[in-house]
Amino acid sequence: MENNMAHRQKKIVEILTLLHEGGAFEEAKRLFDESFDGIDVSEITAAERELIAGGLDPSEIQHLCNVHAAVFKGSIRDIHRSNYEHEQPGHPIHTLKLENKVIRSLIQDEIKGTFERFSGGDFSQKERLQNALLDLMQIDKHYARKETLIFSYMERYGITAPPKVMWGVDDDIRAAIKDVNAYLNSKLFAINPLHDKIEHVMTEVEEMIFKEEEILIPMILDVFSLTDWQRIAEDSLDIGFAFIPQPLTWKPSKRALKQEKEQQADRSEAAKKAAAMTETIAAELDLPMSTDQTEQYDWRDSPLSEGEIVLPTGVLRLKELTAIFGVLPVDLTFVDKDDRVRFYSEGKNRVFPRTNSVIGREVINCHPHKSMHMVQKILDDFRIGERTEADFWINMHGKMIYIRYFAIYDTETNDYLGCLEVTQDITEIQKIQGENRLLSEES
Repeated sequence: MENNMAHRQKKIVEILTLLHEGGAFEEAKRLFDESFDGIDVSEITAAERELIAGGLDPSEIQHLCNVHAAVFKGSIRDIHRSNYEHEQPGHPIHTLKLENKVIRSLIQDEIKGTFERFSGGDFSQKERLQNALLDLMQIDKHYARKETLIFSYMERYGITAPPKVMWGVDDDIRAAIKDVNAYLNSKLFAINPLHDKIEHVMTEVEEMIFKEEEILIPMILDVFSLTDWQRIAEDSLDIGFAFIPQPLTWKPSKRALKQEKEQQADRSEAAKKAAAMTETIAAELDLPMSTDQTEQYDWRDSPLSEGEIVLPTGVLRLKELTAIFGVLPVDLTFVDKDDRVRFYSEGKNRVFPRTNSVIGREVINCHPHKSMHMVQKILDDFRIGERTEADFWINMHGKMIYIRYFAIYDTETNDYLGCLEVTQDITEIQKIQGENRLLSEES
């Protein structure tokens, strides 16, 4: 086997070039097997960069990812050295791989097999196929955790280009799954086009599993800290899981924490290499790069500055919080457990007027006499837990006004804290039809 790095790189580029010029997959696989017994993620990435520098259209990077995944499958080395905590149940990597195992089974054992029976004339299998493809849409949570959590931490270490590329593929897969579901549920579907759509979905999902497990994971295992992984595991609960029950709670072992301290220099070096790699990729693909690298930044670890307010989901300066309340498209009024007004937001176009004189006033006195008993009944029901919300809508001066009341309880003791009134002019909202996606801004 050839060990010379320059020769290895030349051979990898040669194999990928062969494929992009229309060469046979079998020939590319043969050349690879003859020349290599294993390959690192960094070598594949370097080959991609060289091809792009040589004139390959950067927009083909997603297709290129599929090509190298197929050729090198099963040969990419597990290059991480940090520890094996990721093999423990509850670790985000263990969870991701567990979901992938179920996804593979759903595709190979259920979708593929059911479609074969259905296309062979057993039309009683249609409903089962519909349910299986509908079930596959759970993959959205799998991708959402990756995009929201893992990609976020990658960006903190300056690894920004790979997430941008992979997120685009995730969205393509989501669209393909939605498309095949819609096609199968239409009245005019035909077997051959349905076969092509299902094959496309299965191929793309399988390739993404490979990219996650053989490219993404080795790229970050040496970079992320055990604290990063623990927080990703904790935050994963807010997004949810696909195809599996909620995993066990995971925390790094004392042995792993000690080992991490001993390998801190290696982890820092791995982060630098990953960041340097992503800068090159971003430049070649003309992707925007952040000028502010927030490596390992976490507001939970940062000292507070004057005027900052710590909330369970972040930190805001008082001026920022006040400004946020000022632009909300709803009017907020908070009534405490004693039924007295303690706060109201100041929007530009309030539905009902509020002044500072209302603070401390009993809320029932802020309403006409004829509706006082109704307000009091709502508050009393909230206090004893009879109900947790109430809503009303009225026509006022030609506008439709939507008024909602929400009971607020202490998250730990469940004691009643008060009531939040949310008022909104929904006149224009009621006129909305169709869609106006974010991407529409580009056209």
